[in-house]
Amino acid sequence: MMLLSVSDLHTSFFTYAGEVKAVDGVSFSIEEGEAVALVGESGCGKSVTALSIMGLINPPGKILSGSIDFGGRNLLGLSERELQRIRGNEIGMIFQDPMTSLNPVLSIEAQLMEGLRLHQGLRGRAARKRAVELLEMVGIPSPAQRLKQYPHQFSGGMRQRVMIAMALSCQPKLLIADEPTTALDVTIQAQIFELMKDLQSRFGMAIILITHDLGVVAGLARKIYVMYAGRIVESGPVDRVYYKPKHPYTWGLLGSVPRLDDTAKRRLVPIKGQPPDLLAPPSGCAFSPRCRYAMKICLLERPAFSACGDEVGHEVACWLEHPGAASVLPRLADGGVAR
Repeated sequence: MMLLSVSDLHTSFFTYAGEVKAVDGVSFSIEEGEAVALVGESGCGKSVTALSIMGLINPPGKILSGSIDFGGRNLLGLSERELQRIRGNEIGMIFQDPMTSLNPVLSIEAQLMEGLRLHQGLRGRAARKRAVELLEMVGIPSPAQRLKQYPHQFSGGMRQRVMIAMALSCQPKLLIADEPTTALDVTIQAQIFELMKDLQSRFGMAIILITHDLGVVAGLARKIYVMYAGRIVESGPVDRVYYKPKHPYTWGLLGSVPRLDDTAKRRLVPIKGQPPDLLAPPSGCAFSPRCRYAMKICLLERPAFSACGDEVGHEVACWLEHPGAASVLPRLADGGVAR
């Protein structure tokens, strides 16, 4: 059953320099219990999409148009009070940096129990017992003692576990994880993702994973949405996007990820150039200035989203998929191709 459906979402920031089109017509959906990933470089609109879903876009930002259907309700048509009943209760979010998301002058107990009081009506001993259970659930040792401590007394990995506990305190139907392993070492990253997988299977919640690292997606997400310049440029099941990518930007993302099975010891291939200025985005394909396969039409017209042949669920917005375009073999590294 469909849980969340985002349709033609447009979110802009109105600055002194002009309008920044941070999210420019994004559409995607997620079913109950499903895990999907929004992938792309910094500044491509992933976090703004998540904040739009949460109703946390503040001036100079504004959601201009589109719809966000969650459980049969259009979130864009709800009042702030109605959104507050959903945020933290039915939709939880793990923010990117736990050190700036947690209040440094409030104890973990005070911050964890706030959502329990607001949404679950728990107070006093009952709320404290539930808070201890949550810290224990996310693997924090001596939870009763750590509950009295402050964010600066926790390591980066432990702070992220606290953020996960807060996001899951009311057992939401949807969890949005915005770069949940930023600035953590690879061992802690693996622990955090294993924890999220375990909690997803235990509670049956849906997950939107936001990341720039395609290397961490396969173990958690079932479907990938690749974003560039505020738009989704490719989407499909994980195995399709990994082994049969269709967009040159996806080729570039995969080509910049080190492979353990690469015995040739080939160099990583960076994506040349810079992301476009969203104050004045290109009139055609936004990736065309950085694309080695760009054609004249790429500079003039924005490609439409279309299915990739007979591959069910795999779609791309690229002129190379047009029947009139020449066949192109994606080069992911010196001497290597997409696999």
